[in-house]
Amino acid sequence: MKLKDAEEEIYSGLLDLTREGGPGNFMVISAGDIYVQFAGSPGSPQVVCESIANEYLPKQLKMSAAAVKKLKKFGFKLGGNDIKNFSHTFPLSTEDEARKLAGLTTRILEEIYAVEPAAEVQIELSIE
Repeated sequence: MKLKDAEEEIYSGLLDLTREGGPGNFMVISAGDIYVQFAGSPGSPQVVCESIANEYLPKQLKMSAAAVKKLKKFGFKLGGNDIKNFSHTFPLSTEDEARKLAGLTTRILEEIYAVEPAAEVQIELSIE
C-alpha cells in the first residue's frame, strides 16, 4: 500500500486497538527501516505511540535537527532507560481523535522521515 493511501487503514487500526482484543494490542506502520508504532488496549482512552530514533536508523535515513525539533513540537520526547525511541501518549476515545492521529501519522512519515507519498508502507495490526 502506498503511504498516500494508508490513512484510512491506520484510522481503522487505531480504533481496533482500543475496542478489540486485549492489553497487548499493537500496530506498526513501516517503510523499510522507518516505523511508527502504537500500543493500546480495549477501554483505554489513549494509545502510546513510538517512532524510531536516529540511533537506530542508517546514516542516509537519519532525521535532520529541524525534523527532530518538529517531532518534539508534535509532543514526542526521546525515551529514557528502556525506550530509546521517541514516544508520546495520545488521547484516543473518539473517532475524530483517531482520524486526526491517522493524519498525523502519515504527516510524521512524510515530513519528519521524508517518506515519499508514493512509497510503499506496511501496516501490521496485532490484536491479542
